Amino acid sequence: MAKVSSSFSRDTRVLSLICTGHFMSHYSQLVLPPLFYLMHQDLGISFAALGLTITLINASGAIAQLPIGFLVDRFGAKLILILGLLVKTFSIGAMALTSSYEMILLLAILAGLGHSVFHPADYSILMSSIDERRMGKAFSIHTASGTAGTAAAPIIIVLIAEFWDWKVAVISVALLGAITGIGMILQGKIIHDHVGRDLSAENDFKFLQGMKLLLTPRMLILYLFFVTTAMISIGLNAFTVTSLIEIYNTPLVAAGAALTVFATAGVLGVLCGGFIADKTDRHSLVAATAFGLSAIVTFFMASFQLNHLILLVCFGSIGWLLGIVRPSRDMMVKAVTPAGNAGKVFGFMSTGHLIGGIIVPVLYGWIIDQGEALWIFWITAILMLLAMLTVLSPKQKKIT
Repeated sequence: MAKVSSSFSRDTRVLSLICTGHFMSHYSQLVLPPLFYLMHQDLGISFAALGLTITLINASGAIAQLPIGFLVDRFGAKLILILGLLVKTFSIGAMALTSSYEMILLLAILAGLGHSVFHPADYSILMSSIDERRMGKAFSIHTASGTAGTAAAPIIIVLIAEFWDWKVAVISVALLGAITGIGMILQGKIIHDHVGRDLSAENDFKFLQGMKLLLTPRMLILYLFFVTTAMISIGLNAFTVTSLIEIYNTPLVAAGAALTVFATAGVLGVLCGGFIADKTDRHSLVAATAFGLSAIVTFFMASFQLNHLILLVCFGSIGWLLGIVRPSRDMMVKAVTPAGNAGKVFGFMSTGHLIGGIIVPVLYGWIIDQGEALWIFWITAILMLLAMLTVLSPKQKKIT
């Protein structure tokens, strides 16, 4: 990737702009589930049918993400990012204006298509606009902004629905999206859109060449890394509470506290990982060390009966270590991404995260149904070791 040099103040403005959009992408992704009960009462739609809206948002986003990555590399990221933000937030907001379930499903598909732009476009802009010396911290702040959106959405949306109703809460997403989009349009001149982008005949958009790039051994190893890290984080986020209740008979509130500690420590780890990523280029060693240590802690939890305080310390340690990995993970992808290809590469990697999210819920749910909740920790530890092995694979030269 081409080296980028920029002032600190300009980097701050670019990062604030992109992180606001990333916050909105995660915020809008978690707007509907807290409102399902109210939507069920008002519209008479079953919970299973409401759950299908989330499935369609995720599915359409997963299908569109790689093609969007190619479009970002062909036409630039800025306009695609703004359009995606507006399409997603307006589609979700429009759900408040209809009582037709079929129309809600169509809007869910459109929302997923809008959501698909964020990772390919965001990473393309960051890699083209942020000074190389601050790239690790930029990646970490970008990741933390998304996590903040996920954390803020349920609280804010429920409060709006409590004071007014669920329709006002949903419409507020469109309003926030419009404000964010206008801000991006007005401040868009500070964005360097895709360094290395060249539309000459020699470097024109070629689908087969792009696919050849994505199917190189190094890219596939990193893809496996994304899948395994997704299985680890999504599995712990989704089944920590249930596992603790099943294994230790932990009270619900206490089990929820463990998950809160895990998530909070994860955000702190991401921010720490950004500073580490800017201080060293041995990102694979950082990731491998973090995964190795987290595997040891997870094996420890699976092997012994622990009191609640020690469990909190363990979950906090694992969350912090997994957080440290994420900026190094992004820097490893950046290191093997040729100039002008960030959209397709990060789009491809992000589908790996979605694949991991498809595998884990069914597998872990089946394991708990068999009365073997302890195996959640054993499998998680094994996945951590697998992730460690993927980043310790022989280093290959950057593809040009």
